[in-house]
Formats: sequence, C-alpha cells, structure tokens
Amino acid sequence: MSAPQSVSLLGLHPAPTDPIRIGFQVWGQNIEWPALMAIGERVEAAGFSSLFANDHLMPILGDANGPVIGPEGPVFEGWMTLAAWTARTSRIPLGILVSAVGYRNIGLTMKMATALDHASGGRVMLGLGAGWHEPEIRAFGYDQLTLGERISRFDEAARAARAMLDGEDVTVAGRWVSGERMRNDPPPLQQRMPLLIGGSGEQRMLRIVARNADIWNGEGAPEVYAHKNAVLDERCAEIGRNPAEIRRTAGIPPVLIRATRDEAVTALAQLLARYGGTPEQARAWAESSPLANTQDAVIRHLRAWRAAGAEEVVIDLPSPIDDETFERLAGPVRKRLA
Repeated sequence: MSAPQSVSLLGLHPAPTDPIRIGFQVWGQNIEWPALMAIGERVEAAGFSSLFANDHLMPILGDANGPVIGPEGPVFEGWMTLAAWTARTSRIPLGILVSAVGYRNIGLTMKMATALDHASGGRVMLGLGAGWHEPEIRAFGYDQLTLGERISRFDEAARAARAMLDGEDVTVAGRWVSGERMRNDPPPLQQRMPLLIGGSGEQRMLRIVARNADIWNGEGAPEVYAHKNAVLDERCAEIGRNPAEIRRTAGIPPVLIRATRDEAVTALAQLLARYGGTPEQARAWAESSPLANTQDAVIRHLRAWRAAGAEEVVIDLPSPIDDETFERLAGPVRKRLA
C-alpha cells in the first residue's frame, strides 16, 4: 500500500525541530448548545490546529491514564456537533476523536464523513476506534462484546474504510462487517481524506494502524507514547510500509495553568467537580494530570511529547473554558514552543 508523504490537513511533514501543534477535543457534556458552538468558533479564531468532538452518548472524564467513566449527565452527540461546527468555522480541520465502529455501519459512517467534508470545504478527518464505554453500550442496546471481539470488528471495519477511501467498490462478508459493492460516491472533496485511528494496543491495534491509517492518535505519558510510537514503526516495517506515511498525534488530559502546581490542581478540580462525583474524586482526577501545572511545566511536557514523536497534541477541553489557560496556550506557550 502506498500513501502520500504528507496529508494536506496536517500540512507538510514536520522537521524534527518543528514545534508541536495544539488541537482540542471538546467535551460535549454538561454544556448548553450555544456555549458548545462558541467553543468551536473560539478554537478556530485563536489559530489552533484542529477541532474534535467525541463519540459518546453518556459522560466520560479524563485523566493522565486516559478516559474514565464519569457520573451520569447530559451529552450532545458528536457527529451532529461536528456538522454544526462545519457551518460555524471556515479553516480549522475537523473530526471525531474517535467514532466507535460498533455504533454505526461503517459504510454509513463513511458517507456521513464525506458529506461533512463537502459541507466544510474539505476539512474533515475520519476518526475511527474500536469503542470501549460499557455503560453506553448497554444503555443504548449495542452488542456487548469482549475486548478481543471489539478489536476483530474494528479490524474488519478499518479494512473496509481504507478500501472505500481508496475509491474501491467494497464487497465484504465478514463476521462483523458485510456489504455488497459499497461505494463512497461522491468521493470526499479533498484528494485524500485522512483516516485517523485511535488505539495503542501493541499486538493488534498498532498492526491495524500500520496497515490502514493516515494518522495515528495515541495516548499516555511521553515515555509511554515514545515506546508505542517505536512499536508502530516496527509494525510498519513488518508489512513493508514507510512509517513516515503515518502522521502522529497524541491525546492528552486537560491543561490548566496557574502560578503554582497546587493552584492549578485546585482550579482544575473545581472545574471537574461540575461533572459530578465527589470533591475527592475531582481532586484525584485533577492531581492525575501533570498538565495542571505552571506554564513552564506545561511547556516542558509538550516538548517531551514532541521528542517522543508526536506532531500534534489534542487536549481534552472541558467547559467552561478556563480563560487564563486558553489565552496562555494561544499566546506565550505557542510562542515559546516555536
């Protein structure tokens, strides 16, 4: 399989000395619709690199170890959020980080992403993942599968998605995915819609990434990310693919900047307390994030992810936006990273 050396939405392939870019995954929970739309507009206006919704039907939270199950509460659906953002933005790349393949037929998902690509003027990334959130799987009547079964289903869906994006008529009769001459017609507006895959399992998921993805979104502390990044290179070598063909991004927990680490943790805990749970839980979630910290410490961590191989970090962004943090990220943090 051959892919271009660069993906237009991510710009030219960065040099090792280029600074890390910053994007956001905006939480669509515990927020009013006008405020959710305004966040998307503000992220673009500040010149950040990407804007993502997430694909959840019930709340989640996030800490340094990745997403965790959150208390019950209101959530706006991600694809409709993304569709509304296409009408309110004009430049920023858009996507779902990531869309669970068990929630929608993969051919339908492809058609949805392509329609949004045309609506947005060619700015959509197709983000896919295996799915994991057991409470919403049960609540909304989806198939309750083992982890291995979910990955097997994702493997079939990712193969079909890659083939459809490559312009093929796809006929498949798998255990989980089936279709007869599925066609993505019309094709995306952009020449090559990037397929972003989220997942870091070394034995299976990174092999799926190596075979199918234009963009990989991994998680974990910089040292963990560096290890997974190296494993992905190995998986590419196993199938004869140039690892440089896959762009690298990292999903990271919420950032909150204050003059001291303690002040930042306290402020983030107050923000996360809006999402339910006990004050002790909110404090623990906040303390788990190394990015609740001083500006200098945040810059060090972002540089560490860049050194680990990430071209861009996608920051979890709960609401309301912490204005001090947002303005520091938009201004002095990006200036010093450069």
